[in-house]
Amino acid sequence: MKKWWTIVLSIIILSGCWDVTEPERMYYVYGVGVDYVDGKYKVYVQLIDFTNVAKTEQPNPQVVQTEIGIAHGETIAEAFFNFYHSLDMRLFWGHLSVVILSEAALQEGRANMVVDSFNRYRETRYQIWVYGTRDDLSELMLVTPVLNKAISLSKLTIPFNSFSQESFLLPVNFRQFNIALNEPNYSIAIPYIRLTEKWKTEKEKQKVIEFEGVAITARDGLKEVFKEEEIDGLRFMQEETKRGELTYFIEEKPVTVVIENIKVDVKSKVKDGGFVFDITIRLNAIADDFHTEITKKQIEKTVIEEVEKRVKETYQHTLKKDIDIYNLSNYAYKQHVKQWKKVEKDGQIPLDEDSITSIKIDIEKLSAERKEFTETIKEK
Repeated sequence: MKKWWTIVLSIIILSGCWDVTEPERMYYVYGVGVDYVDGKYKVYVQLIDFTNVAKTEQPNPQVVQTEIGIAHGETIAEAFFNFYHSLDMRLFWGHLSVVILSEAALQEGRANMVVDSFNRYRETRYQIWVYGTRDDLSELMLVTPVLNKAISLSKLTIPFNSFSQESFLLPVNFRQFNIALNEPNYSIAIPYIRLTEKWKTEKEKQKVIEFEGVAITARDGLKEVFKEEEIDGLRFMQEETKRGELTYFIEEKPVTVVIENIKVDVKSKVKDGGFVFDITIRLNAIADDFHTEITKKQIEKTVIEEVEKRVKETYQHTLKKDIDIYNLSNYAYKQHVKQWKKVEKDGQIPLDEDSITSIKIDIEKLSAERKEFTETIKEK
């Protein structure tokens, strides 16, 4: 009798695993590219071989790290079902880490459909990084990291690897993207990427991915793409900024200051039926590279001037394109919702060049690291 119950219990316990697919009998999606061509969605599905990267960060150079499959459809879902036609094994979506959207896929609210399609599927997660591009999606998704590191360690899949050293573009995941697309008074800046050949091996030039700028996206679609130099003030308005450089001239000689630990406070006020804003930015500064005699007071004064200037210039430049780059409308919505409802139109409030009435820069800590505020090696 005891033997009989042992057999029954074993069958009950083991039966839960009978329908599980063995890991080696599945394909693993790691990245997806979405384009919109001739009225149809075109998807690029990046499959990654985890047996090549699971035990080492330096995969076998003789083994292909990734392959790309392509399919079309009237909808995103149809495109993926058409992609299944060419598969030999089951496709697992639980490791999807990157979605890259073409400029066409970002327009006319199509990004909403893309996000919605992935959110509806049970295997996908919210921690998927989102990027925009105008480059060829298949080329982008076949690029491997420098020194043949595992593709699972690329800047697209783990963007915070280098973010702590240079925090220009804030990575955006599906959760943040989804929230932004559902807010009537909000737009989001997703990183815009491109291919470049700034690296070389002993044999040839190597293509790598670099950040080009940002794509400003809202619920109604792509608003504008800005290059890095056009939105330089944006990094000073992001509390997530860990570290960045500020280069300018003193007495015709370049000075580079490292900016860290940014804190931003935006106060909205009702004035003449509309809104005006006071901005306070607190930060730490480190005089990093200079070749002239300067004082601590000079550095403090010029950093305040430069940060204020760049924040203002970015606001004015993007305002010409009818872009609320700092989401001032969202601050007004949170702080004065009743007045916001009276003046908003399609989720946005009227803004002009005088809407920002003050920008105050407060340097909480200023240092020169291991140096003094004088040159350590002077020219003869």
